[in-house]
Amino acid sequence: MDGLSWLWPIGWMAVLWAGMSEEEARRALTRGLAAGIGALTLWGLTGFGFAFGGIGLWVEGPEFQALRRVYTLGADPQPLWSLIGLSGFFFHSSDGAPAIAALWLHHAPAVLTAAVLLGVGLEGWPPAAAALTGAGLGGLVLPLGMHWVWGNGWLSRLGLTLNLGHGVVDPAGAGIVFALSGGALLGLLLPWSPRQPSPERVLPPVHLPLLGAWGSLLLGIGWLIWLTTDPLAGSRPALDSIQWARNAWLGTLGAALGAGLYTGLVAREVDLLMVLRAIAAGWIAGMSAAPFTGPWQAWGWGVLIGLGTPVLVYGLRRWGVTPQSLALLYGIAGILGLLGVGLFADGRAGVGWNEVGREAFLGVPNLGVVGVPGWGQPADPGQLTAQAVGAIVFSLWGFLAMGGPAALIRWGWIRWQRSQEKPGPLEPAPSQSTETDRSDLPSPPM
Repeated sequence: MDGLSWLWPIGWMAVLWAGMSEEEARRALTRGLAAGIGALTLWGLTGFGFAFGGIGLWVEGPEFQALRRVYTLGADPQPLWSLIGLSGFFFHSSDGAPAIAALWLHHAPAVLTAAVLLGVGLEGWPPAAAALTGAGLGGLVLPLGMHWVWGNGWLSRLGLTLNLGHGVVDPAGAGIVFALSGGALLGLLLPWSPRQPSPERVLPPVHLPLLGAWGSLLLGIGWLIWLTTDPLAGSRPALDSIQWARNAWLGTLGAALGAGLYTGLVAREVDLLMVLRAIAAGWIAGMSAAPFTGPWQAWGWGVLIGLGTPVLVYGLRRWGVTPQSLALLYGIAGILGLLGVGLFADGRAGVGWNEVGREAFLGVPNLGVVGVPGWGQPADPGQLTAQAVGAIVFSLWGFLAMGGPAALIRWGWIRWQRSQEKPGPLEPAPSQSTETDRSDLPSPPM
């Protein structure tokens, strides 16, 4: 069953290719595969250890006892939180440990999904450069984001350390996978990729509509299967998988309806490509909040995402983002997905999430994750604050960790090019015998 979770990145690639011509899709496939291979290789060598190197400190049982080393600032804080895992590198812990090997394999589709978004968005980059960026993403940048939330790192402990709700809640990876990789893509594009503003108001053509439609379906199915086969699910508060799937589908249908209404009213025709992009954005923005909210909130959130998708696409194109680099749209959707938990959670699920409120929360017994409106329960502004902090941290971490080295390399490249430029020929000095009319020159002072 876990093998079907690979439909998640496969469907994701199909959605991204739907708006590309045949030649553009070929180049995007090459970059996406190169980035994916680099990311998965480094995920196995170093990334897994950075992400889950300390999971044995929180999960009871002997199966994860080989993963019990983390780095914290100074002495071990109470409650314990960490910055990075420090065990499980180079397949050492997973060799002969089926539970650890299953954990490594389970998160590989998430790594591949983030790498595909990054590689496809790097329009004009050679495959070797895409593979290098994918290696950095899968070997360090993405695993640290995983550790901060999924590995019981410092973002997940904000509820205990700073009293911010239940800490950052992101069970589906909207922020970890998409907001982080979207920030990384933006950091790489700014110094190296020239922007091409497109003031045209016409809707872009859809080249592969059937592929995009199938991709949006496979994306959701693979993602839901991935969520229900989590090896660490038994160590966390149980979430109703039926409710999760129902609300996720409702949000996606709402996004399709919103995009269809917008394009139908504005352009007098329902644009298929925009609907497909809205469906993908709906999956991302609604998946993390789906288990914590009700059906009407999930559907309404999806409609808002669908209405906002054409506006975001138009704004990105006016700013100069190429059609391939519109993968940035899904990074924005990841940020909205994190915020959606703080806005629409109504306390029905997540009791004891991140070890907060196991018996009672905000004075209410068995109250789970709850957002600002409360939706009939006491409102918790701290949860929205925690989600906003997570969105900022993930986006900035991806942007700086990938964009910082890219900017330095760009700066060094420009300096080297300037040093190689040869000075032009000097103009010959005027001959003394040349007669010059000096009548228009100022006379020297007396």
